[in-house]
Amino acid sequence: SRPTLLPLAPMLEESHSPSDEEEEEEEQPSSHSTRDTIEIIGEEYVQESMAAVQIISQTDNQSESSINYGTDQSESRDYHGNDQSESHGYQGNDQSESPGYHGNDQSEPCMTQEERIAEDHVTSLLTDHVTSVLDGKQMEEAAKAVTDISVICRALRVLLVMQVSVMFQCLKRKAIKYTNNEQLRPARVFVKKQYGIFSKHYSNTIKPHIKTHAKILWGAGMVLASWTVFFILYCQFFSESDFLERSFVGVTKASPIYGPFYKRHVSSKEKVALKEASMKEHRFNSFLSNQLPVNRDIPDTRSEGCSSLMYPHNLPEASIIVVFHNEALTVLLRTVHSILNRTPPRLLREIILVDDYSEHEELATLDAEIAKLPKTRHVRMEKRSGLIKARLFGAARASGEVMIFLDSHCECNAGWIEPLLWEVKKDRRTVPSPIIDVIQYEEFEYRQAVPQVGAFDWSFNFYWQVKEQEGNQTTPLIAPVMAGGLFAIDKDYFEEIGTYDTEMNIWGGENMEMSFRVWMCGGRLLSLPCSRVGHIFRDRAPYSFGDQSLTMTLYRNYARAVEVWLDDHKALFYRFVPLAKDVDVGDISSRVALRKKLNCKSFDWYLDNLLPSLPTEKRLLASGQIRNAKINQCVDTLGMRKANDTVSHYRCLPTREPGYTNQVWMYSKRYELVSLENCLDASVEDPDDLSFKRVALYPCHGYGGNQKWHYSATQQLIHEPSQLCLSVGDPRKPKLFLDKCSGAAHQMFTFTNIYIRDDFDF
Repeated sequence: SRPTLLPLAPMLEESHSPSDEEEEEEEQPSSHSTRDTIEIIGEEYVQESMAAVQIISQTDNQSESSINYGTDQSESRDYHGNDQSESHGYQGNDQSESPGYHGNDQSEPCMTQEERIAEDHVTSLLTDHVTSVLDGKQMEEAAKAVTDISVICRALRVLLVMQVSVMFQCLKRKAIKYTNNEQLRPARVFVKKQYGIFSKHYSNTIKPHIKTHAKILWGAGMVLASWTVFFILYCQFFSESDFLERSFVGVTKASPIYGPFYKRHVSSKEKVALKEASMKEHRFNSFLSNQLPVNRDIPDTRSEGCSSLMYPHNLPEASIIVVFHNEALTVLLRTVHSILNRTPPRLLREIILVDDYSEHEELATLDAEIAKLPKTRHVRMEKRSGLIKARLFGAARASGEVMIFLDSHCECNAGWIEPLLWEVKKDRRTVPSPIIDVIQYEEFEYRQAVPQVGAFDWSFNFYWQVKEQEGNQTTPLIAPVMAGGLFAIDKDYFEEIGTYDTEMNIWGGENMEMSFRVWMCGGRLLSLPCSRVGHIFRDRAPYSFGDQSLTMTLYRNYARAVEVWLDDHKALFYRFVPLAKDVDVGDISSRVALRKKLNCKSFDWYLDNLLPSLPTEKRLLASGQIRNAKINQCVDTLGMRKANDTVSHYRCLPTREPGYTNQVWMYSKRYELVSLENCLDASVEDPDDLSFKRVALYPCHGYGGNQKWHYSATQQLIHEPSQLCLSVGDPRKPKLFLDKCSGAAHQMFTFTNIYIRDDFDF
């Protein structure tokens, strides 16, 4: 299921910043203008400008030499020189503790509070008082406080304004020069006498000079205008947070790295066909992925305050395990590049790519691509085994103190790994997960997800619960269930608590089983707002599940977890998933023995402490199908699960018929009518208005209100806020609505199971 999203976060596009050589080449055409500048502004302005440049250079040198251990910005410069680490790129200079990629090694400057205040003052000075900054003294004072790239960019704009001013001064000087030229005096007199009427003398003498110099000045003006546009666009290309986290001076951005299947020019007709084929093959737009760089930039989506957190320097090393089966090559490479790009080398022991017996031809070049990357190796399963066994295959080959499992279609964000390792270091029994952002599967837009944790309903459907944080936005969140695709765990602890259930097949349910086991056996699960990893959420899995269908594979895995961990609550699961009763779960004796060995708590303890709002038989007044007496049909969601989806009625289905679970309801002691994670909801502004009162689904919030219903002794379901009754109309028009309570048959409903009678009475 997809996480809840914030409004669309703007994507950072690739751009190429000028190197030192390029800047020198661009400056050469303006050397003539520089001499004019000396004549116009004066020698004192030039001296003061040079002093300012020296001060800026000294400030940068001091900041480069400073060490800021522990911050998430200080040690993860990206491998093409654009992030914040102590490493270089794998094609760069070997000057740090690890071979780099493309960039130079520069630590982030340590800024005191006084320096930040001075910086803010200078920013305001440069933007609000541009003309006054042209004064030499003020420019020197401003330069002393310039320690941030955003201020430098603003200063560049000021200098460009000076250059434009110089151009106009040149125009003025040339005009004066021609006016005072003795050779042109007859022409000037002639023009004055004839009051501006052109003559042959004017055309042959003055006009050629004016045209020649006009061309020169026009060309110089175009160069200056282009220079201005370039720097303004470049300075505005990055967000304010990027300026605070990146060092500008001496850093060049690498050219985008494209995958081997990149196509530069494709016709519209071919583009549509390729997109459709890629969607069918991978369930995401792998054709578009091939057009994008595998080392692209993404927006920093961490919660407020995360970038200022400090972590110990001695965090444990991590082995990152990525399992894939027939994955799109560029998507897989983008996952690996994002890890290398945003992970400090001292924290990365290795990346292990586990190939679960892929068959696609496009992966034939994978080894050649991996050979270019540091700390990355590729291992292959001898047969198709599924996610669970493939992860165990990779874990057996991991040498890091901590293992981090990632899906093969992810992109790690800035500072993603430090919070995970820090939580494991504090308590080795903690299993942390990042907040999972959404990579849109058609357009590959990177979208920020709000902080949320995993939960489940009695059919074992995983869904997200949004957690609103008050105050500190960096606080880890207690997670009842993890999504399972992305998490970190201490390697020894992973072995102690029994790794995975090796008898589970392919994929599905392993996250539920591990979540129960960790919590009930002394560990804990956390979701970290300061760790962000983007993930492509597809509408369904594109690969096969062997001899069994996806549904039966899931049911078997679910049933194994249910039989080992759910105690007396098994009946509720089988009520919602009746077909799972027919599945042979195999031998579970080893998992039962493991639970006893670890001295694990009861499932009641888990529900009371982690999911107190999940309805159980002990928390229910009634359950099952809700049948109407008049039309002999049952209240039915028709498979709808989104907020504000209309609730209807349909013929009552037998237990094992598909669609039966759409008719299963739980009437809780909080007087909620619950279907999976949603509640029956009705909003009534005016109870006396007899127009149609729509009844719909809405996520259960636990506050009563529009979701509070009473089941009376007369078998009526009464909406408490409006005192109206749930009603049905024509069976051919499947609508539920609210109407004034009359006691008629169209308002009478019965439950399959009634545990406690509601004491409500009119």
